Amino acid sequence: MKMIDLPTRGTCFGFAGPDNHMVSLNVPAANDDGREHQFYSFDIEYDPEQPDKLTVCLLEVDQDNFIHTVRKSISFPASLLADLVSKRKATAEEVATWQAMSDEDE
Repeated sequence: MKMIDLPTRGTCFGFAGPDNHMVSLNVPAANDDGREHQFYSFDIEYDPEQPDKLTVCLLEVDQDNFIHTVRKSISFPASLLADLVSKRKATAEEVATWQAMSDEDE
């Protein structure tokens, strides 16, 4: 069986509308080894008609490179995500990983 090495997409913004406003943030899911998953990512969507609400989606890229929504959360207040992020502290393992990555860049 031949392994297909797909290029990584990385974290990116999604733009839409006549003025190309940013409406989403797409973050790749991670494999068990911490590398970017080839097919799955999470999308945090912003709806300009509900500026205080966000929706999180699990997206999948199929064999033809089309993106499909696999799961979608209910829309929730953006302040809840901000509150959660402000309370979360990095684990010792995450800090060690970041430090190792910054050491490699030097």
